[in-house]
Amino acid sequence: MSPGYAIVEPGPDVRPMDEIQWSPDLVRYEAHDAYRDFLARPALGARIKASVIFTAALAKLLLKRVIRYEMIPYDVRDDRSPRGRLRFVGAALSNATAGAMRKRHATAAPASAAGAMDSLGCMVVTMPPAKTATLEEAAAPLFEELAARRGQSNGKREFEESRAQASRARARTLFDAIETALQESGVMAASGAYLGRPARLIDVNPQINDVSDSFWRDIFPDVAADQLPATAYCHRDASGGDLKAIIYLSDVGERNGPFSYVLGSNRMRISRVDDLICETNDSNGLGATDPVARERFAALPKKLRQKGAFGNDLTPASPLSERINAGLWAIKAPKGSIVLFDTKGIHRGGMVVEGERRVITCVIG
Repeated sequence: MSPGYAIVEPGPDVRPMDEIQWSPDLVRYEAHDAYRDFLARPALGARIKASVIFTAALAKLLLKRVIRYEMIPYDVRDDRSPRGRLRFVGAALSNATAGAMRKRHATAAPASAAGAMDSLGCMVVTMPPAKTATLEEAAAPLFEELAARRGQSNGKREFEESRAQASRARARTLFDAIETALQESGVMAASGAYLGRPARLIDVNPQINDVSDSFWRDIFPDVAADQLPATAYCHRDASGGDLKAIIYLSDVGERNGPFSYVLGSNRMRISRVDDLICETNDSNGLGATDPVARERFAALPKKLRQKGAFGNDLTPASPLSERINAGLWAIKAPKGSIVLFDTKGIHRGGMVVEGERRVITCVIG
């Protein structure tokens, strides 16, 4: 780590989650007010529709996993020209023959970034002010475009309206600044050690969140609830083999949407089949919480009633809810902080209740 960078540690009140074996029974849908009635009388039409949706999404997901889709940079994925399509096919074939996506480490947790990633699934480093200013300057045009695109909201802004997709070809200065920061901070080295292969920057997504964003609080719109569950918006990503780094470009306090991570949840034991089921339902719309999605989700066979975005579905009395809340680190940190995390650990994005939060989310693979 270069001089001027500093490690941010979690507080003593956060207890890392013990290793846990995932099971569909950890989320008790039959005891949940929003699901109970749908489970009691799934209609034949809903069963057929749900099965068709699930099967089609699973086939698409399996192809994405074979070609390691998340590891293909945006510039290649987005280029629709004949040459671009050839580049995409070449990248997909190269990924498909590259072998294992991840090598897990069975190591203790030494006082190092790589050790923190192994044991906690998350590490935080703060950049020196000069480096932050350089990166902020390079990102300014993209944030201006994003702010203009977001415009005014009626209080129903969705998640994708809050983020942009940067192109390396058009924002090379920003990519260079981010790569320098990741290298100097030790984040890239920690990523490579954790993944068991050389790590590289794949995607860059500027993001703005404020109190008008509603994606995290508009759950169960047809069910009366006094308050959100403590685990609202907690989830595991529907992705394959990547890490993410979130760079704070504004000071983030308790009410400004701190990114939160359940320490140690990266060590959850889950079968590949169950993981694919969760990813499928998160990508096909059945993992949503509106009435139509819940009816179709409930119509699936019990084995298929799993999702990575399960935080909204946990009741306060759930043992898993208690374990998540005990290990949830809300990362309050100054501008220039870099949060590296395993996307398969349990986490949630910023839930802003005051002010505005600006971050850059980077995919590292």
